[in-house]
Amino acid sequence: MFRILVVCTGNICRSPMAEGILKHLVARHELNEQIEVSSAGTWTSAGAPASTHAVDVARRSGIDISAIRSRPLTRPILLDSDLVLTMEPTHLEEVLAQAPEAEDWAHVVTSFADPEGGDPAGVTDPYGSNQATYDATFGELDHLLRVAFPRILERVGRKATEAGTT
Repeated sequence: MFRILVVCTGNICRSPMAEGILKHLVARHELNEQIEVSSAGTWTSAGAPASTHAVDVARRSGIDISAIRSRPLTRPILLDSDLVLTMEPTHLEEVLAQAPEAEDWAHVVTSFADPEGGDPAGVTDPYGSNQATYDATFGELDHLLRVAFPRILERVGRKATEAGTT
């Protein structure tokens, strides 16, 4: 199983939206048996639901994130991941502070999607903003993750080859 972890601050806005988008892409490609997607937050407590605006924009795209609950980022979660996509460089710094060995598989999502021209600042946090801001953030994440998906599939294939399970 290839495990993708999406990381933001509170694990109630960006990372649940990204988790939902990735799960949708995985299901569309019939890869649920090969790829698992989850999320966590660098500064959160466990059990908070995704924000109402995040749930609403995802639902309008046919994606249900209402069951996702926040969880704090931990070293074991990081070490159990094959790919970590963070929303901002500060999240990447926290990932590497907890698990320096994750350097090879942890990336800011914008740079992972577009290694040459991705915005190094990452994806702006919509927390506390209006629905239109969440809609824009969801659109940005959807675009980034669709662009990144072929690179994700390459990594899934590489892991399968290394494990001898192609």
